[in-house]
Amino acid sequence: MSKKCLLSLLLLSAQLAGHAIFAASSKADSEKDLDELIGLVKQTGTKVLTSSNCEARISGFYLPPNKEGTGDRLVFCTNNIDLKDTSALWEVLAHEVAHVMQACAGGPIWKDIYHPRLLRGLKEQAPHYAEILNQYKGEDKLLELEAFDMELKTAREVKELFVNLCMQPKSHESSTGEPPALPNSIFEVVGGRNSFMELMAWASKNLRSNQLAMLNDVLASGNISEIKRSLLELQSMYNDSRTYQNYRLF
Repeated sequence: MSKKCLLSLLLLSAQLAGHAIFAASSKADSEKDLDELIGLVKQTGTKVLTSSNCEARISGFYLPPNKEGTGDRLVFCTNNIDLKDTSALWEVLAHEVAHVMQACAGGPIWKDIYHPRLLRGLKEQAPHYAEILNQYKGEDKLLELEAFDMELKTAREVKELFVNLCMQPKSHESSTGEPPALPNSIFEVVGGRNSFMELMAWASKNLRSNQLAMLNDVLASGNISEIKRSLLELQSMYNDSRTYQNYRLF
């Protein structure tokens, strides 16, 4: 975690001391979720460590890769967090894993057209985090918004997103501009062949490279149910983008 994320945790502890701040955001209820996500993080080469010398009220942090080779490590602060509290550990892990994902993506995880929806969810489910977010500006605000939002997701969602962003091999995109050889029932899910092509054109301009690679992998997988599910999700993103295209958050 950079200084900006350390600041967020300090502000969180200082402003909300004595309040039940974990109730709205903890989505993991087993050590298995923690072990599995930590295992995935380690597979990417990111070190997962503990430290007993953290500053007061700092529960954990992530240091991105640096030229000196001392970064790319996620740290739990054992002097400030109860290692037997699964919910508290997940809270820290989910937040810091978002910053690991941002390092994988080279910036924000999501296109900025989706950040208004994240902010609305944060205000509804964890308004204390939304208040802390006001301390940030520009891209720092986007990065912290995504990290707080990650705490609101289920363990399964966090793990799947991490795999897709940090562990998915890149796919080679077709340059023909022709739709892939898919059953007509696939195209019908999104309104026909022409709608499918329109959706793909939108995706090529608005999704990040890792998201496009994920989409290509699904389309090439031959798994009909998974392809349909992914296309419906993509269509929902497309519809949301049309709703928010004239609305700027920051």
